[in-house]
Amino acid sequence: MANKMGQISIVGGGVVGLTLLTRLARLLPSHTITLLDGSPKSAPLLSNSDTATQPTIRTYALNKASVETLSKCGLSIEESLRKGEYKSMQVWDSKTPSYLKFDVSDVGADTHSSLGVIVEDDYICGNLEKIASNLSNAKIVKGAQVKKVTSDSVSYSTPVDKTSSSSTSSSSTPNSLNSLDSDLIVGADGFNSTVRTSLNFPLTKISYGRTALISTVKADSDETVGTAWQRFFPGGPLALLPLWGGYYSIVWSTTNDHAEALAEASPSDFLSTVNECIGGGPTPIKFSDGSFLPPPLKSAKNLLDDLVGTMVNGISLINMNEKFGNSKRFEAPPMITELSSPRFRLPLNLQHVDTYHSSSVVLVGDAAHSVHPMAGQGLNLGIADVECLVKCIESSVTTGGAVDDEYALERYSNERRKEVLKMMGGIHALHHVFKEENDLVLTGRALGMSLINMSGTAKRSLARAAMGEP
Repeated sequence: MANKMGQISIVGGGVVGLTLLTRLARLLPSHTITLLDGSPKSAPLLSNSDTATQPTIRTYALNKASVETLSKCGLSIEESLRKGEYKSMQVWDSKTPSYLKFDVSDVGADTHSSLGVIVEDDYICGNLEKIASNLSNAKIVKGAQVKKVTSDSVSYSTPVDKTSSSSTSSSSTPNSLNSLDSDLIVGADGFNSTVRTSLNFPLTKISYGRTALISTVKADSDETVGTAWQRFFPGGPLALLPLWGGYYSIVWSTTNDHAEALAEASPSDFLSTVNECIGGGPTPIKFSDGSFLPPPLKSAKNLLDDLVGTMVNGISLINMNEKFGNSKRFEAPPMITELSSPRFRLPLNLQHVDTYHSSSVVLVGDAAHSVHPMAGQGLNLGIADVECLVKCIESSVTTGGAVDDEYALERYSNERRKEVLKMMGGIHALHHVFKEENDLVLTGRALGMSLINMSGTAKRSLARAAMGEP
């Protein structure tokens, strides 16, 4: 290990990789932290006071814990005007009258707090790269194409640099194979991780058979409402997330065919569909007609359906009672009037590795796990990986251990697998519950949502989870 001269290599230049780069560079001043980024260009440096420029399309929902981690990197999201804050969340079903609404008051937070913020990928990456450039032991190699990863080295090539002089040393000659011997290698290179496949990490992968359609839209007002909306359909949820200046981000998880139709629809037809779907309020529950049953059983079923439907609809009306306060009542989303970006599609899969480390190689973020976007927790899980890994490494080095101490990395793997699997299991269950349309499931989820909405304790737990608090 002595011949490696304190080298840590991070593969992947997204938010998770850059967050880890800046955290480790501050923690380990005697180490060189090198990030290998496959992208040849840096993200644009967006000013935190620029709200006149239209939002870029790729955005994330960050909880309080993620915002705090970025603050430790030197990036203060709270001071930025280029973000959307949501103080409340409203979730409702397209097949039943039930809805769920909670806000910061459910956890006793003050009016200046928020459940989370919506921030652009370019804003985070551009500013983290700038921060890293001022750290003497942090290095970013742009356009690095990783070719081979072993337990203690990374081999990569870089594109031809036409401006380089003939005196460039052979060790860094563009288009030659460069190699980094490393004390620790971290794969932060996303869903199709080269690090993961190179080291043959065992992987479980399940396709949802769904596609997420992503776009930026503008409402009929320049004032952005601080609520995150999500309506569930059998094909998947449609989320409308606040940005600023009347802009919102849309994430619509739906069937592959429907996503294709939405992507190819004219802008006016697309907006009409979005408004029709997100604008629909609580819907009276409708049961199957029982036509497949013999007449006596059909009559009994219809009678039971009437009783159950009356009960479910009645409980939902109670939720709208004024005694719960206007902040808890159903809130109609804004009318969307403009398509402000192209529409992109991403296939949805569940993916998880059996262990997050092997020897001196560690996985973080989507390289280790990928979840359905319905809860907006993908990046939050990745940033939590970074925070946990830094904590475990810090614990090792402050007691005289190495950055690749087996116990520290095993501790990281065990802690994060436990937390990620809890979140992953909950999201996976919700996907299946809301895609079902049989009478029993409809009744169960309608009653469940209504009762949760009436329970302060339950909503307090949901609000804490949304904020990334235990």
